[in-house]
Amino acid sequence: MAKGRKNSCPTNIRNWGIFIQDKTQVTETWIRIKGLEELTRSTDSDTEDGSAATDLWEEPYVSKRSGSLTLSGKPKVDAATGEVDPGQAILDDYATSGTCDDDATIKIVDPYGTAIVGDFIVTGSEVSSDEDEDTKNWDLEQVGDVDTLPYVQLASISLKDGNSAITTLSIAVGATPKIITIVFSPATASNQRFRISSGNKKVASVSNITEDSFTVTPLSAGTSKIVVTSVNGARTAQLTVTVTES
Repeated sequence: MAKGRKNSCPTNIRNWGIFIQDKTQVTETWIRIKGLEELTRSTDSDTEDGSAATDLWEEPYVSKRSGSLTLSGKPKVDAATGEVDPGQAILDDYATSGTCDDDATIKIVDPYGTAIVGDFIVTGSEVSSDEDEDTKNWDLEQVGDVDTLPYVQLASISLKDGNSAITTLSIAVGATPKIITIVFSPATASNQRFRISSGNKKVASVSNITEDSFTVTPLSAGTSKIVVTSVNGARTAQLTVTVTES
């Protein structure tokens, strides 16, 4: 977690993972909140153990010090369906429930895979606009202590086309682009960040990269090797793409 940041100053969280628990599901289900860009942490006065507060906090979450959060980002709406991003929608539901007993469970994972889980009251949300775009803010109050989760090392990554594991892909020029899913093992690995390299961008392009998938578009006849490499542990998965004339 970032250290030495001044109290009430925003932290850039574009490379972080912010998740909210979907408590409507029987099994534990975490939904990523997409579109978030900044987190602002404000700590209260003294900790429960009697130590004094300061203007600086060593980490974004001091377990025995209560405080508040503001999550800021862009409203995410599916252009095709008009539906709000599921993670943002759950945050909005908590913001409008208005009861102190109805707290949200939030998991925050920094770029290095360090993760905490805590309960928060979502006290409100609002959208502000400037000349270019809208920004949405959610205000949260921490409830009780937060827990640091144990670090789980990534063992391997692999690729899937639908439900089938793949290492090669044959596709014709002009065919519908393929969405390739990245599978992390174990699924609970703490750091699931990755980078993608494409051997021959004139043959096949890689686009629409999400936290667990990417799209391959065939451009011209030939062969290209796409390599997915984990940021932590240098685990790799390779996809050899052969593009044929239509």
